[in-house]
Amino acid sequence: MKSWDALTERGRLRRLRQVADDALCRYALRADRLRLVGGFTNAVFRVDAGAARFALRVDAMQDHSDAEVDAEVAWLDALAQDGLPTARVVKAASGAPYVFASAPGVPGPRRCVLFAWIPGRPLGRGATPAQYRALGKLSAELHLHARGHPGVGRPMPWDRVFYYPESVDPVVIHDASMAHHFTGGRRAVLDAALARVTKAFARRRSQELQLVHGDLHPWNVHTFRGALTALDFEDVMWAHPVQDVAITLSYLRERPDYAALRDGFEAGYRDVARWPETYPGELDCFIAARQLMFVNFVANVRADPSAFYATTFPQLERFLEAWG
Repeated sequence: MKSWDALTERGRLRRLRQVADDALCRYALRADRLRLVGGFTNAVFRVDAGAARFALRVDAMQDHSDAEVDAEVAWLDALAQDGLPTARVVKAASGAPYVFASAPGVPGPRRCVLFAWIPGRPLGRGATPAQYRALGKLSAELHLHARGHPGVGRPMPWDRVFYYPESVDPVVIHDASMAHHFTGGRRAVLDAALARVTKAFARRRSQELQLVHGDLHPWNVHTFRGALTALDFEDVMWAHPVQDVAITLSYLRERPDYAALRDGFEAGYRDVARWPETYPGELDCFIAARQLMFVNFVANVRADPSAFYATTFPQLERFLEAWG
């Protein structure tokens, strides 16, 4: 058996299937079929058990604490009780919201969370302005709900550009070993963008922070019979609603119809709540902050981040031209 460190990313996800088998024993479920349907920071398996279907999430990178997952599942339970269209957590036979499972060749126990299956397909790249209006409405509903939700524990705050703990995502972009990625003016762009977005964080008061989804992008929203359902709350964080909106819209920046999609999202949001941007350019500052976080994150998880940088740095340059 290959060591865990010698496996490719895909190989690690496949090996986590044995962890999934172990986890299902704690749910008193007999799976007729178990198959990998997605993964990156975690592995997601579809579970068919008789007529019932579920999605089992197994930690792959182990980049979230118990306290953060406690906050996630507590909010999801509250959202379910209030009838909002979000993922539903399925409790283990013991009543626990998640379990730890193991398998040979996988280092350490892995946290596993079971969800009711969400039908439909992701919004993805083909989403229309009308669908983004519906997504804006859903985003606002989540933000309003979170304001009245006391929460359990406290997830990580997005109060600085590189918000993951050093143990999970060490800041490496200033290391000498990374210098060859930041030639041709990229270092100046990086430094200028960091300086600009740091001012945006400073203009926000910490007491206004609240729970937000933290990753409400088009592949974390399913559409089925015209209705939207939000899933994958794994990155739930303590942040401002404008930051959460920035995360959603950051995935659209290179689409030729970005303006129409953004306008649709804003219109839907305003149907429910006040638009969270407090000054011109604030939203774009947090979009840039998210991109800068990924400049560092990708360097930690990819052997060669150059393809990502080739698309991200032109976006940062345009941000500085507009707001620098």
